[in-house]
Amino acid sequence: MKANLNHALNRIWGIILFIWGILILLVASRFPRLDDHHPGPALFPAIVGVGFLLTGITLNLTSHPLDTSSHPAEKVRWYRGAIVLVLCLIMPWLTSLVGFFVPLSAVVVVVAYLAGLNWWRSLLTGGITGAVIFYLFTQLLRVPL
Repeated sequence: MKANLNHALNRIWGIILFIWGILILLVASRFPRLDDHHPGPALFPAIVGVGFLLTGITLNLTSHPLDTSSHPAEKVRWYRGAIVLVLCLIMPWLTSLVGFFVPLSAVVVVVAYLAGLNWWRSLLTGGITGAVIFYLFTQLLRVPL
C-alpha cells in the first residue's frame, strides 16, 4: 500500500514539476534579448525551467509501482519538502545580503543532507556545486550573479 502511495506521489510531483518547468520557460521567453549575442537575463531561468521539465519527465518515466512484499514500508517525511521550500523562499533575501555563492552552497548542503548524505559529503557537495555554478555563470557565460 505504501509503495503505491509513493508511486502516486512521484507521478503527481512529476506532473507538477513538468508544468512548473513549462511556466518558467514561458516567463523566461518574455525577458528582453540582448543584441551583442550575450546570453542575457533569460539564460538562468531557462536553464532552471529545462531542469524542472526534465526532472518531471524523469519522475514520470521512472516511477513504477513496487511489489510491497519485497520492500519495507517507507515513512514519508513531509517536513523535508517544507524545508526546501523555505530555503527557496529566503534565498533571494540571503543573496542580496551576502552574494550568490554562500546561499547557493548552503542550500545545496541542506538539500544533500536531507537527501541522506552524511554531513561531510553534504559540505563537499555544496561547496563544489556552488563553486562550479558560480564559475560557469560569471566566467564562462559572463552572467553576473
